[in-house]
Amino acid sequence: PGIASILQQNYMSLDVFMGSLAARLLGSSSTLETNSNGSVNGSPESLYFQPKTSAATIKYAQERIYAHPKTAEFSKRWNLPIYYQLRFGDCCNRLNAAVEHTRLGGWITEVYTGEPEVADMLKNKVGFELSFFLELYDILLGLWRPDVILRPLTNRFLRGAVQLIGRSVAFIQDGMDGKIKFGKEKEPETAENGNMTNGSALPYPTRLPYRWGDSPQDVAAVAWELAILETTMAHDYVTTVCQALDSGESSEDDRIELRSLVSDVFKETSGQILPIIERAWNEIIVK
Repeated sequence: PGIASILQQNYMSLDVFMGSLAARLLGSSSTLETNSNGSVNGSPESLYFQPKTSAATIKYAQERIYAHPKTAEFSKRWNLPIYYQLRFGDCCNRLNAAVEHTRLGGWITEVYTGEPEVADMLKNKVGFELSFFLELYDILLGLWRPDVILRPLTNRFLRGAVQLIGRSVAFIQDGMDGKIKFGKEKEPETAENGNMTNGSALPYPTRLPYRWGDSPQDVAAVAWELAILETTMAHDYVTTVCQALDSGESSEDDRIELRSLVSDVFKETSGQILPIIERAWNEIIVK
């Protein structure tokens, strides 16, 4: 537990160190000063040869550091794919728990496990209401937190976000089609669980299995949340991803290109969500 956070912190510390190594090595030392006796003041480094540097020479030196075989060899030792699997595994565990609890208790079940202030923001600014969608979007946002994302793994994290949405959409689609029923079969009463002897309440949900796709109210609520999700993924979420990947030194053209690339990635999610929304309204809600 916690190993993913330790790996991320160590990697980021090393990345900051490596990114400023050339500037530190080539930076000018303190200027030479002599006292009244003619001896040199300052640190011993002030006696070293001071090369003439510029932004271009420092950039060139930094590129040589990154291109050096030893740098590449050391970077491989981090085994970043393992880090991604740890983070993505945490996301999958949260989503699977939300799916299972929603299936057992219905769409009104509280499954959100994130911070309360984030839930308030998602409700007031984004518009989500159902707990399942609050949990899903909080999971998606978590991929791009500063203490989670590593830029070398950008492609993997983008693919992971698409997979999480695909998993959620499949759950919704199968439920609407009746392939997955909500609720739980009532267990037989036995003397072992005490129900036959003392008349205590049943220790399992009393709602029998049902098809939520047959309920226009449920379908309307889910369709509304899906519409919000589809719009948010095309706009606000793209902004979140781009801000997480912006090093602060990118040009405006680079930012525009990055936003275009990220938007293209999430077009796939729109293709998954829109047909469900259209079917919900045209075939179930408005007959």
